[in-house]
Amino acid sequence: MEWNDNVYELWMLLNVAMLNQAVWFAACAFLIWVGFRFTNNIYNASTTPMLAKVLTTAFCLSVAMFTLNTFMQVGSTVQGIGEAFSLLADTGVELSAGAQNIVSRVGSAMVLPVQWVFIVSVVVMQLAQIWMKKS
Repeated sequence: MEWNDNVYELWMLLNVAMLNQAVWFAACAFLIWVGFRFTNNIYNASTTPMLAKVLTTAFCLSVAMFTLNTFMQVGSTVQGIGEAFSLLADTGVELSAGAQNIVSRVGSAMVLPVQWVFIVSVVVMQLAQIWMKKS
């Protein structure tokens, strides 16, 4: 396989995008932790006002949407890079096995089922602590 600047630039673009998304996910993980702190305090305090429960619910749901958006951005980036690799392959550029793997995933779901399970389980656990009474 010979060197191709376009392929190299696509790999670098994917690398930078994934580093950026890692920072976003770290921020989302921190906010999920903050949400669990809020919900744990609500669960342990029987006198929490309704407004606090509603605002905490809004916070937890918005963090879930931020996290889902981060997952979708990763999927979208991989889709775009895969399409660019595919276009290069159509012009006769030989692709590595890794690039061919990305091309093969073009058109697949942008958010994987395991990511949906993660987000839904976090939201259910948080909302259960907010709205279920301590026994």
